Amino acid sequence: MAEGTPIDREKLLSLSYLSRGQTRSTVVEGRRSDGVRIKATTDELGNTVTEHAKGDRQDVLIKAPSVHVSLAQKEIRQ
Repeated sequence: MAEGTPIDREKLLSLSYLSRGQTRSTVVEGRRSDGVRIKATTDELGNTVTEHAKGDRQDVLIKAPSVHVSLAQKEIRQ
């Protein structure tokens, strides 16, 4: 960066790299069966945050990646 050049914050925050290309969060708005408005936001990792209009309630569903571990053990006897 050249000295004296201001940083454009919006341009700086727009930089990103994802291995499968840049994606955006998906937002779905609707109503529950009792008529309360909801907004569900799903990010690029599959995590979902559901906001309910009535009260200060948020439901979060986190889809953490599964971790598979294998262990090999060798026993040596004399």
